[in-house]
Amino acid sequence: MQKLIFLFILFHAIANTVYSQETGTIYGKVIDITNQQPVTGAVISIEKLNIKAGSDDDGNFTVKEIPVGIYSVKIASLGYKPLFLDNVIVTTGGMHSLKAGLMLTSTEEITVEAERFAMPLDLSTSFKSLSYEEIRRTPGGFEDIGRVVQTLPGVSFVNDGRNDLIVRGGAPSENLFLLDNSPIPNINHFGSQGSTGGPVSIINLDFINEINFITGGFSAKYGDKLSSVLEIKQREGNRMNMMTDLNLSATGFGAVVEGPFGSSKRGSWLLSARRSYLDFIFNAAGFGFVPEYSSFQAKATYDLNKNNFFTFNGVGNIDNVNFNNNTETQKQDNENILKNNQWGYVAAFELKSLLSPKSYTLLNLTRNYTSFDYSGRNAAFEETFKNRSYEGETGFKGEFNWLPDLSRQITFGGEGKIVSFRNEIMRDADTLYMIDPLTGQRQILPPVSFNNDDRSFKGALFFQITQKLFGFVRLNAGLRYDYFEYINDKNYISPRISASIAVLRNLNLNFSYGIFYQSPAYISIVSDPGNRNLKDIRADHYIAGLEYFPNKDTKASVEIYYKKYDNYPSSVYRPYLILANNGGDYQTSQTFVIEPLISCGNGYTKGVEFFFQKTLTSNIYGTVNVSLFRARYTALDGIERDGDYDNEALTTITDGYILGKGWEISSKFRFAGGRPYTPINPADGTQLVSEYNTGRLPNYYSLDVRAQKVWNFSKWTLITYVDIQNITGRKNISGYEWNKYTNKIEARESIGVLPTIGVNAMF
Repeated sequence: MQKLIFLFILFHAIANTVYSQETGTIYGKVIDITNQQPVTGAVISIEKLNIKAGSDDDGNFTVKEIPVGIYSVKIASLGYKPLFLDNVIVTTGGMHSLKAGLMLTSTEEITVEAERFAMPLDLSTSFKSLSYEEIRRTPGGFEDIGRVVQTLPGVSFVNDGRNDLIVRGGAPSENLFLLDNSPIPNINHFGSQGSTGGPVSIINLDFINEINFITGGFSAKYGDKLSSVLEIKQREGNRMNMMTDLNLSATGFGAVVEGPFGSSKRGSWLLSARRSYLDFIFNAAGFGFVPEYSSFQAKATYDLNKNNFFTFNGVGNIDNVNFNNNTETQKQDNENILKNNQWGYVAAFELKSLLSPKSYTLLNLTRNYTSFDYSGRNAAFEETFKNRSYEGETGFKGEFNWLPDLSRQITFGGEGKIVSFRNEIMRDADTLYMIDPLTGQRQILPPVSFNNDDRSFKGALFFQITQKLFGFVRLNAGLRYDYFEYINDKNYISPRISASIAVLRNLNLNFSYGIFYQSPAYISIVSDPGNRNLKDIRADHYIAGLEYFPNKDTKASVEIYYKKYDNYPSSVYRPYLILANNGGDYQTSQTFVIEPLISCGNGYTKGVEFFFQKTLTSNIYGTVNVSLFRARYTALDGIERDGDYDNEALTTITDGYILGKGWEISSKFRFAGGRPYTPINPADGTQLVSEYNTGRLPNYYSLDVRAQKVWNFSKWTLITYVDIQNITGRKNISGYEWNKYTNKIEARESIGVLPTIGVNAMF
């Protein structure tokens, strides 16, 4: 660690000798967020500087000769609410691109002063937004979307090595990911089949403009998920010049190249490739388990004419696990780890058409595909588990948006997917450590062997209306219909309603209620012929909250919620097991619930969330969030138990300070109450079903710190940082397991202090 800090200081000493005051450029486009029309004559102001520019007939603008630094940008136009964009970094190594969406207002409407915290019109509760810079600079975040989202209210996690999003006590399989309006099944390398988590994100942060995260009460256009929606909105490539960005971080190294299409500059492109270097480190350290992964990403945009715009997004990943079995210890450690090789891709096409000054359409064609190759072996290297699965979806979605007048917005549309899933699965009979209370003997999972190749169809229709009343009330009402051909109960209808009341200019009162459905995972349905009787899982959301804006750059909120679950799949062989408690860790042969299931599980989560945010408008920024909640579930045996992800309390505090001359320091403190676990008998490693989830792990806490330096040369920019995760060295425990070779209970501990460095060169 001392060597890393020495190199960091040396880089800065060299840079300070050549640092000079330079200028940069901001460019972008201003649109009406409700009808997507360009806004002509908008004024773009760099706060604290006497620098302004205007948008042209196409909404485009360019602001030149801005001294390098961090700024807040104000965008204003007559008839619209002014918009403030913070964390806008101006450098010499690149032209900062902004895309601003202004919201129409009327003379009688009460406008909340703090427009930095604007919420989409079709939402009233449970919304948070993060910009590229907020994600990049988060301590301990490793410039990874999933790890940063875990710091938001109501989001818990399993351990420091995972990106699973456990939202308000729900399972990690309950999250919807959208990449520029197109669904993506999982945003992580080594993704968990049937769930949405993994250890590290596939999405390149350098592509991100912002992310929007909705943790409940989302509108009718979002479907087939129960807990959250993560909208990843990517930026366009540079339409002015060709640029390159070389990056080295904790998760790997890579490059981004971007530029315009031809001399007309009617479009742009972005390309990236990244590779991990963990395999080099793990091999050098003598680890028996060696992961390696690569990702590829592309985006292209092209203006067909003034009213039609084409976008393409592509994402791909290649993940492999290798094993070193040179020692007896390595062989024993690797026995419980599945080989997990994956590869996949997402290809998404979008056509946006401006039909009139009051309406537009979005047409999306998306293809995603994932290949899973799992294998487990015993101490004699005999294969005891095999899972070769292929899951693909080809989907089409159409959405029509209409703004009849300033007080009303209507959205409706539909989508259809052709789904294919092939599975070649084999598992030997497996004796568990769980003691069956009826027999007093260890439970046995029967052997499984099947090979299927299936196709099916999913469809949906949705309608959403937003109505403003009396200048201070906004109502949202929606209805959604979902269809899944493969299961016997195919049809589901979801009504949703929400309201936001501006009690004062700086105080909002918000409510929402909705019914949400999610179809069972494909691998769950095909694992037994009777599982086609499974129903869509249902969750009812009840949410109420207050938002208070003390001033223009500060927000405080409190929100209470109750989420009721029904029809959750539960195991027949393991009647204590409900799938709401599954999918949040690295998969083993036992966590693949390939057995008969019944839609008899139910449960609830309830809680209260407090959130405070100070945005970066001067030198200080930070957030504080506190979540108190309970999660309880009932499986086939009818006994209500604490859920696997019932931390009871979560607290995250982030703060940062801009020191000047490119220097910045920041920290993140995170606390989580201990999750439930099933105690282990120290005599023989067995676990009693009657004690299932009756123990509590030790509380988790971690302090991460980060120091960053940005310097600008005449035509390029260099960013370096030192990020120290868990600087206190606390060995957080994420679980206990029985070691059959030593006949001892072993704790799964974090690795303690983890220092990393990052280097980012832009030119």
